[in-house]
Amino acid sequence: MSNSPLIDLLKEVISTELHLLPINNTIDIEEKQLQANCRFVKIRLKQSMPYFGFSIDIPKGTGNVDPIYPFFAEKEGLRRKNDAILFFQKSHKIYVLLVELKSVNKGDYLKQMKAAKCFVEFILCRIKLLKSPPNIDSDNIEFRGALFSCRRIPNEGTTERQRSIDFKDRNGLLVTENAGNQLYHIKDFLK
Repeated sequence: MSNSPLIDLLKEVISTELHLLPINNTIDIEEKQLQANCRFVKIRLKQSMPYFGFSIDIPKGTGNVDPIYPFFAEKEGLRRKNDAILFFQKSHKIYVLLVELKSVNKGDYLKQMKAAKCFVEFILCRIKLLKSPPNIDSDNIEFRGALFSCRRIPNEGTTERQRSIDFKDRNGLLVTENAGNQLYHIKDFLK
């Protein structure tokens, strides 16, 4: 157990095939599109920090059916998904990190992140319907977006120790943009 009732319950209610499990205390988030330049980001976890992560970025199945949103018709942007959704608890606050990898064109990354935020809020609302849900105080949940790209960005070329992760308010969501294909430490995203 992680000493976080909400994170423990999320591990139970999200299908295990979607879980992102740490290896050597590091989460690997990978872009599955073969032509992508921005192939991965690694996030080193703090062992004492409760964590859970999952990905719903699954390719369409037989007959072009979306395995996550099969009930949505094919409308532009309705089925948007992020590369990963990560939950961390620091003190009494739950941080939800919405992760997106982009090679060159950032496209509508902000809409993707906001769609993921809606999806997580939906999950949390459903959890509240359980017989004995954990106390879910929305004031103690903070959503943050993390865009990793391979286009030139201000942090590019800096070493791991020099790198600064800054969040800016992007239309109601705190977002940071950093270089892809690199290793980061979770503590830097939770300042």
